Amino acid sequence: MSNLTTEERKVLIFLLAVVLMGVGVSYAAKVFVPVERIARLESDFGKVDLNSADKDTLKSVPGIGEKLAQRIIALRNELAGLSDIEQIKEIKGLTAGKFDKIKNYLVVR
Repeated sequence: MSNLTTEERKVLIFLLAVVLMGVGVSYAAKVFVPVERIARLESDFGKVDLNSADKDTLKSVPGIGEKLAQRIIALRNELAGLSDIEQIKEIKGLTAGKFDKIKNYLVVR
């Protein structure tokens, strides 16, 4: 390294710093942004959140009418929020067939 000029040394140090920063950023991205979370967000895109949807939003889901929307909101209020989509199976009048039709439009966040 003694054969290098001052400018060449500065360039070498700069390149080394850039490489180290790249490695650090790559590591941080892998540690702090789990792939599962990104995949879950992508798969939930466009779905109606049962914990925050109002009656009109629930009614926009094919298969959910006025009464079912009201019952979902009542159950959500009774339980202080839903923790799993399967909980709406408790609702009177919601058959297994209807649940199967609407479950792909819904999510619980």
